[in-house]
Amino acid sequence: MLAVTESNPIVIRGGLVWDAEGRTFRPGLAVRLAGGQIGALRPEMAALPGDRVIDASGCFLLPGLIDCHVHIVSSGEAGDLNRAGQEPIALRALRAATHARKTVMAGFTTVRDLGAPGQMNVHLATAIDQGLVVGPRILAAGMGVTMTGGHGHGFLAREADGPDEVRKAVREQLRAGAKAIKLFASGGVMTPGVDPKSPSFTEDELRAGVEEAHKAFRVVGAHAQATDGIKNAIRAGVDSIEHGVWLDEEAIAMMVARGTYLVATLTAPAVMAERGASEGVAPYAVEKSNLVLADHIASFRAAVRAGVRVAMGTDQGTPLNRPGENAQEIFRMAANGLTAAQAILAATKWAAELLQLPAGLIAPGRYGDLIAVRGDPLADLTTLSDPALVIAGGAVVRNELPEFSQEASP
Repeated sequence: MLAVTESNPIVIRGGLVWDAEGRTFRPGLAVRLAGGQIGALRPEMAALPGDRVIDASGCFLLPGLIDCHVHIVSSGEAGDLNRAGQEPIALRALRAATHARKTVMAGFTTVRDLGAPGQMNVHLATAIDQGLVVGPRILAAGMGVTMTGGHGHGFLAREADGPDEVRKAVREQLRAGAKAIKLFASGGVMTPGVDPKSPSFTEDELRAGVEEAHKAFRVVGAHAQATDGIKNAIRAGVDSIEHGVWLDEEAIAMMVARGTYLVATLTAPAVMAERGASEGVAPYAVEKSNLVLADHIASFRAAVRAGVRVAMGTDQGTPLNRPGENAQEIFRMAANGLTAAQAILAATKWAAELLQLPAGLIAPGRYGDLIAVRGDPLADLTTLSDPALVIAGGAVVRNELPEFSQEASP
């Protein structure tokens, strides 16, 4: 659970409800939530005594949004991610709690956190589950696993070399409580001296990590920007390619054939290239962001055209990529090949399918995660950036809409 579930059922009336199959909004339906789940969805549902009734007239109801790639412990300020081990743990934990709150208040009710120092993301997930902190459901990967000197070393990844050591490192994350696993298949932007065009783990090393994760029924995301690293990760059986900057035709064909998801994180290099130099981002990170930007967008567009499965992820926590601003990735995906409806699906149904969660749909038995926005997202996706209602795990965490108790009604 995300927080303490409401003791009384919730009925939401008057809104237009997202229909994932029809890719449209349907009028005349009411949604009932009970026990942390969606209990019913039907026309003109009668509220029962004790129900908490929310009037969503004129609003558009969607499943809670899902971000498949965050680093929620980081603020997104310049240099914060790399300074992860330089701040007292208690202070960093308190900051992480505020980041979690901002994220869920923005309508993101589930996130996959792909790396944090000291496995702090796992502990934050536990605090949220226990109702100590308000935040999204977190599938935390603990620390990522990278080769010695590879991308992420020293701040959000554990170094390992050879299949046996990678296997052990993955087992360590599972022992710590990780609900997802991250492997590094190439270099990246945020690590000094590491070339994003360079592959890192071998296919055998990646396969060992994937086998351990899949044995424990955990989804595996591979940080993979370099072409050879992407192909190694796909052949090794990862569930998602994170970033996918230099996809070629062969890599795209492999992803289509195997059903590998692309979590492009278009926002991460874009904001650093656009504003990094003026807002204090390290020059090497700005330089590498400019290096990847055009190819990153071209690869995403080519993947979309070819029918690669896409799920939304921001890389929240990288410089200028702040908690609560997650919806900008949806806008970027729609500007680069997805329709508005597809962009919504990438942040709901498709993301839930990647993460293997009963989320992403407004349907009985799914998680009780809902948002309401005041404008039609199919006409203007930016309405998603300011929800009027957020329900996470059956608990109302943000509400600006009229409501009443059925017991108090005339």
